[in-house]
Amino acid sequence: MSAYRQNGIIEIHIPDRMSRKDEFAAIPEMIEIVLRREAKNRSSDQLLETMAADLLRRFLPDFHERPSSITWRNMRERWGSCTTGDGTIRISLRLNGAPEYVIACVVFHELIHLRIPGHGTDFQEFLDRYTDKDRAEAFLEGFEAGISAMPEPILHQ
Repeated sequence: MSAYRQNGIIEIHIPDRMSRKDEFAAIPEMIEIVLRREAKNRSSDQLLETMAADLLRRFLPDFHERPSSITWRNMRERWGSCTTGDGTIRISLRLNGAPEYVIACVVFHELIHLRIPGHGTDFQEFLDRYTDKDRAEAFLEGFEAGISAMPEPILHQ
């Protein structure tokens, strides 16, 4: 038996010789193994805070705004979000395990929102300071296209 996450879906491979009863008993255990492995490998909130501090120092030295917190969150529709009123930034767990330059780009995007709520030209001028922006955006577009092109899982009964 093996279990892993591929494109956001936990896949469990069970030998044909296994009985249905044993299959159903094994599934929760295999899911738990994947979740424990992911939790062990997951980047910490502290890593996000360190990344944010570095991005502010390198690319936004003229910013005085600082996040009050920056954390990983389950988010289905967005890569990140920022609440300007209290300075909280959330980064989608879907990005956990993505290349560092991609996560940094999303964090950088949200840091800019601490000052500028919209996505106008002033926002874009700040965003253009991030040197890997185009590469990160291409990764995110490809990731999103790959997820949307995935067929719905077939459940065998």
